[in-house]
Amino acid sequence: MLSMKTTVVGAGPVGLLLACELALHGVRTTVLERLTAQADTIKAQMISGRTYEMLAMRGFGHAIDAASEADAARLAWHSRGSTGHFAGLFKLDGLPLIMLMQQTLERALEARARELGVEIRRGVEVTELPDADFVIGCDGGRSTVRKLAGFDFPGTGPSLTGYQAIVDLDGDLPFGWHRTPHGVHAFGPLKGRIMLMEFDGPPETRDVTRESLEAALRRVSGRDVRITAVHTATSWTDNTRQATTYRRGNVLLAGDAAHVHSPFGGQGLNLGLQDALNLGWKLATGDSALIDTYTTERHPVAERVLRNTMAQVALTRPDPQSRELHAMFSDLLDLPEVKSRISAMIQGTDIRYDTGCDHPLAGTFVPGLDLSDGKGTNIALNGLEATIRPDGYIEQIA
Repeated sequence: MLSMKTTVVGAGPVGLLLACELALHGVRTTVLERLTAQADTIKAQMISGRTYEMLAMRGFGHAIDAASEADAARLAWHSRGSTGHFAGLFKLDGLPLIMLMQQTLERALEARARELGVEIRRGVEVTELPDADFVIGCDGGRSTVRKLAGFDFPGTGPSLTGYQAIVDLDGDLPFGWHRTPHGVHAFGPLKGRIMLMEFDGPPETRDVTRESLEAALRRVSGRDVRITAVHTATSWTDNTRQATTYRRGNVLLAGDAAHVHSPFGGQGLNLGLQDALNLGWKLATGDSALIDTYTTERHPVAERVLRNTMAQVALTRPDPQSRELHAMFSDLLDLPEVKSRISAMIQGTDIRYDTGCDHPLAGTFVPGLDLSDGKGTNIALNGLEATIRPDGYIEQIA
């Protein structure tokens, strides 16, 4: 619908991918971003194999491959533990994780959006809902769009303080995840990357200093280590909330604006990107009933992520009862059927949408297709004709 005008608020990876999706269908799209330049704070460092497959169907595969190799070399990526974990238990299998810094992905998406004619306006503080046919809030967990539009955002408050940073260390810190009576500390897989958790409530401030980070590392690890330099650092917590609906009239939410949770399992970026791929083609049709299926399909997917991240927090607590629960869950993950189910859940490979077709493959994703034009297609599947939606999921089989 060439006459439609949409405004995406937020130029992170979710907002930029959504803008690309809309532009593929000829929808006039403007992206508004509060920041004047891309933030260099450490964020996500990987995407799941399923997200890679979905981006590859839009033609991003070669660019991601090249960027992944460059990031891995530049940041001294270690392959250990790169297949994912549940509460620090590196026993998951299935599709691998792809090394890709969030900033690298944002640059690729922004370049593509500009190629497609998307207007990206930085340094714009949104204080009222823009005048557009549709406004999509992709502006993060503290979404202004969500608040202005009056979305309910229920959930549970924070209970821990987490840190992620890339630092220079003086002292010995073992590689991998380690649980202590005072919390959790991890070192790697990126060179100099540390992760910490203390279960003593939310952070008092979002600012992270070298002194506060070093003190937390020494408390949690119990080791005589010093941080001599901080290259990038951020704090986080396990605030867990989800909008009750993703649409109110002409306003929609995607990514962290729609759902927030702890970063356990690295699921947030993947969840948001897949929101964008589900919403874009539906929104471009202008069909209100079809647009409503965005909430119907994606809300349960995010709800499951919220539940499993809360469970991972519970498993990781340092009290004696939680430590025993963690040990028992570790034994359960040695069972193939449990490992398979948890792996599929974390990686999103078991997602199936109800498309109204009763064939067992209907509503599942088909990898390896070229849908770079943003349109669906028909393919032969097991001797039958399958109708593939623009997001790569099977609509019908006949």
